[in-house]
Amino acid sequence: MMGGRTAAMMVNVRTRLVAVALASVSVLVTVQGCRSENSVVDGSCAEGYSECGRRCVDTSSDPEHCGGCSVRCTPGEACIGGVCGGAIDGSLDGSVDGSLDGGLLEGGGDVDGSLGDGGDACPPPPYVTAAACGACGIVCTAPNSRCVDQGGTFVCGPPCAAPLVECNGACVDLENDPVNCGACGKFCPSNICVAGVCQGSTPGDIVVIGHDYSTGAAASSQAKVLTNAVFIPRSNPLRILSYEQFADAAAVANVKGILQSAASGRTLAVSVATNPAALQSATLSQSYDVVIIHDQQGGAPTTLATMGAGWAPALETFAKAGGVIVTLDGAGGQGGMPSLLTSANLLALASHQSIPAGSLIGIVAPSDSVGSLVIGPYGAYNRTVTLQPNEPNGGNVTYVARHIVAGNPADPVVVHKVVP
Repeated sequence: MMGGRTAAMMVNVRTRLVAVALASVSVLVTVQGCRSENSVVDGSCAEGYSECGRRCVDTSSDPEHCGGCSVRCTPGEACIGGVCGGAIDGSLDGSVDGSLDGGLLEGGGDVDGSLGDGGDACPPPPYVTAAACGACGIVCTAPNSRCVDQGGTFVCGPPCAAPLVECNGACVDLENDPVNCGACGKFCPSNICVAGVCQGSTPGDIVVIGHDYSTGAAASSQAKVLTNAVFIPRSNPLRILSYEQFADAAAVANVKGILQSAASGRTLAVSVATNPAALQSATLSQSYDVVIIHDQQGGAPTTLATMGAGWAPALETFAKAGGVIVTLDGAGGQGGMPSLLTSANLLALASHQSIPAGSLIGIVAPSDSVGSLVIGPYGAYNRTVTLQPNEPNGGNVTYVARHIVAGNPADPVVVHKVVP
């Protein structure tokens, strides 16, 4: 009897041991599935925990699963309230304005719509830079390129507070800055700027060149004469008004190419004009440093004479304010440039005369700014003319380059006139 009871008890114990073992296996599987301490309840993650990759995690504080299983904070960044780095407004809902749940989209998207896989471009808060202004994903661009504090709220605004304006990365006052006088890069030789106008002795220049640049290499002496004239102002950017109404398009394009090749780090801001009214403004000097009047070969002499007379007052004001006027003349078309130059009071000319390509031209005033470093004599390109001025060489008028005839300087090809 005792033997039977013992056997039965042993069977019973064995049964209980098997049950315990099975329960242990069950618990072990559950624990292996969700291994965070105190997070398993009846084989599932406890309230407040989420299962991420067979683990139970607190997505409100776990930097590896911040706000969602697939959201990983950058190394060293804390997860606060389900948001990497914490909410922008200090709240715990992780949103910019409280309107987005958790500040993250389902599956780990950030508030700006990018994927929050830990490799996005969003920096940690505070968002007070132009790259992230007020919130991640808000980038400040021109003209509102600066992140401005408006009573604790950061928004994109102008880079400089009025009346200052931005010039080459600095905030300046165009009213009194001698290197940005009236416009960015407008240089005052006197180093005095009052009310946006350069003060002191700032003479202007009129340069008349007997080349229309329909041909001519950028490295030639003929090209050097042009670039010396146009680059007399030291302003950068150099603001150029290019008058092209009756001009030859190919010649105009060559001029621009020559200038660009010699710019040497300077910015050329070229504006094109084809309406005579553009050169009748009394405020040309506020907008431009140089006026280039291309050979108006397509205009009749009478038309050009009338046009020049209408320009005379404005061009005189422009030159006296320190502006540079460069006028090109050539042997193409109707030949009306002497009429225009005379009526515009730029240079009184009796006529001009065509000379053959290859004719020798000598630099007779190498110390003049227009003749500086020009290799001479040089051979003329096609459509070159000599000038027959009614204004003699001397004083404020300099014959810079002259046609060489039988070894001697003859009529000028380049004339530089200073306007005090």
